[in-house]
Amino acid sequence: MDNIRFAFFDVDETLINLKSMFSFRAFYYRQRFGALGGRVADRVAHRRLLASGRDRAQVNRAFYRAFRGHSQAAFAECARRWFAEVSVQPSLYITPVLDALRRHRDDGVEPVFVSGSSIEILQPLADALEVRHVLANRLEVSRGRFTGELLAPQTIGDGKRAAVDAFLTRHRANAERCYGYGDHLSDLPLLEAVGLPTVVERDPALVEIAQARGWPVLNPDCTF
Repeated sequence: MDNIRFAFFDVDETLINLKSMFSFRAFYYRQRFGALGGRVADRVAHRRLLASGRDRAQVNRAFYRAFRGHSQAAFAECARRWFAEVSVQPSLYITPVLDALRRHRDDGVEPVFVSGSSIEILQPLADALEVRHVLANRLEVSRGRFTGELLAPQTIGDGKRAAVDAFLTRHRANAERCYGYGDHLSDLPLLEAVGLPTVVERDPALVEIAQARGWPVLNPDCTF
């Protein structure tokens, strides 16, 4: 239906100035093990990720596998406390992208998050910005605890496009009249899924594609 329009936003380093997964993980381990123990646990987890390979999807899966056996409820509660801490940082939001999100909403275009982070991690941010739709990784849960596996689609690379395509089909929306925002080459499938893509200037490879295709390029440091 042409009257239903959406704006799809990658989150990390597109809308916010941090990598939510890694920022949350450091906070999570500090909460569990204290300041020193948390730093050690986070460092060990990072080394394991580096050993998992270079493929972004593989690294993404390995990140969540580390939470196998952890309580989903405790994880989600920790995510709320994490966001309460980072939300007071004056530089959390990338101003021109946040402005675009609000402008779209004022124009009747519904914002949607699309991210390789998990729903539990992103939900507090979505609540703060009144974003009703979050297309993010869903961790498999058994008896209230994570199994360490992800449910399909994994919202990285082509998985982002699969999630967006399915969302548009469910809502009977015209992709050509929808917007997309991303900052990394891995966001290209997301941007190609809509008719009105915008690149946040960060990854030279993606900026080059945007310029070749005539897509708008947004300076993340622009404040006016």
